[in-house]
Formats: sequence, structure tokens, C-alpha cells
Amino acid sequence: MRKGLAIGSVLASFVLAGCSGNGGTTETPSSAPAESPAPPSSSRQAPAKSVQLADQCMSLPQDQHQALGITMPPQPRESNGKPGCTYVSGQAGSDQGWNAFVTVTTTETMQGFTETTANVVPAEVAGYPAAQSGNEGRNCMVSVDVSDQGSVFVNAISRVQNVNACDVGKQIAGAVVQNLPNA
Repeated sequence: MRKGLAIGSVLASFVLAGCSGNGGTTETPSSAPAESPAPPSSSRQAPAKSVQLADQCMSLPQDQHQALGITMPPQPRESNGKPGCTYVSGQAGSDQGWNAFVTVTTTETMQGFTETTANVVPAEVAGYPAAQSGNEGRNCMVSVDVSDQGSVFVNAISRVQNVNACDVGKQIAGAVVQNLPNA
């Protein structure tokens, strides 16, 4: 029985060798392995910043509030699944001032923001590449490329026609960027 199995295996190997021989076309293996598309590269020249914050409202310390025009205490909140903090200039309920939601997020990079947001315009904030998308000066979203793992995001809304929300958003984002430690 062992002789039969041995002869059977030798015959099977000849048959398999004949099938893969010179009689047909063979595929040549690719010299480069298949790669997934690379994520958009950053044009950031400044050092990467840490995007890990224990308290989002500490991205703008109290001693900077007056210089930025913040008149109300910061309010921690969440927007679109991102924890952050809202800063207000002007009295609550008035038609003066602005509101800004700020988050240092690990859930979206600036490149991701530009891919999912309409009417994005390139900008610069505190020496970092940024992107902004606004609507007639009254509301504006700003995303700053501070890390390959996340970004600084500000959604600013002006309650006054003569205050440009993108200017407010970039000013607030610039202060946050300066407060973040290098990664």
C-alpha cells in the first residue's frame, strides 16, 4: 500500500509540473506590492502640535480672554461628535458680538475638512496651513493643520454685519495654536 501511495504522489507531482510548464502563459509577479493610496500630504513647515487635550476649554486660558474680546465664561459642549468649548463676545441674547466653538480634535485633519466641506479657501493661521469656509462673513469654519493626527477647528458666528466671522475664527484659532505644546 505504501508503494502505491508513493507512486501516486510521484505521478501527481508530474501532472502538476506539466500543468505549470512552458505550454501556457504564466503571469509575471508584479515588482511592486499593491499599495493603498497615500493620505493627502501636509504642507506644514512649522512643528507638529499635540492634539491631545484633557480639557478643551483650557485651549484658551483665562488670561487671554480679554485680549481676544471674550466676555462670557467658556462653556464646554459637543458639536457633531467633537468635544470642544464655546467662547462668546458680547452679551448673551444681544445682537452684538460673536460666538466661536473651538475644538482641538483627533477625529478630523485639515485635509479631511477640505475633502468634506464646500467652498473651502486656503488660509494661514499662526504660520500653519489652514482652510476656511464661510458664508457672507456671518459664519465661518476654520481648520488648521497642526498635526497628522488632527487639527484645530473653529466654527465662528458673527451676530453683527461689520464683524467678519472668518477673521474672528482665524484669530481664535491662532491663539489656540500658540497655546498647544509641540508634539
